[in-house]
Amino acid sequence: MGSSVKINGLIVLVSALLWVLAFQLHAAWLPFLSHAPGIDLIFMPSGVRLLLLMIGGPWAASGVALGSVFLVDGQFGISNLGVTALIAPVSGFGPYAALRLTQRLFGISPSLGNLAAWHLPVISLGVGIGSSVIHNLLFALLGLEPWSSLPGNLLAMAMGDFLGSFLLIVLAVGSLRLYRRINP
Repeated sequence: MGSSVKINGLIVLVSALLWVLAFQLHAAWLPFLSHAPGIDLIFMPSGVRLLLLMIGGPWAASGVALGSVFLVDGQFGISNLGVTALIAPVSGFGPYAALRLTQRLFGISPSLGNLAAWHLPVISLGVGIGSSVIHNLLFALLGLEPWSSLPGNLLAMAMGDFLGSFLLIVLAVGSLRLYRRINP
């Protein structure tokens, strides 16, 4: 039991660090993709988050939530602890719920070894849409975005999360296949 606690704790910590790093690199290198605070037309960190969630499950979702605690203030300029306490868990567990729902709806096994090529765009789209709906409804409920901008922001975030996830997953899978071909 002690080793599984250490491994799960390591998954949480590594996921938090990778999420924050991906977010910061994206903000530094691709600021021109921003549509609104927290909404990018191609959001590469969503691909990092999706890979973490697919590999680390709910422990990775906890890590993304933990990392999001440090990102909320910088992203939205919010120093309200109550708002942070709402947004941070949604950042990890909202996409995780969308991933699991997409897998269930399309009969996709959560095992990475059973992924078929058609699963990648379906998972990316399902998580992109699900995450966008959850996040933007929360943003509107908290007054972080006006209800009038909800449809445009929802569409932009869904597209950005889908494209970021799909591009990064295709890159990761392609790199893994190339590595296996070079090193049989």
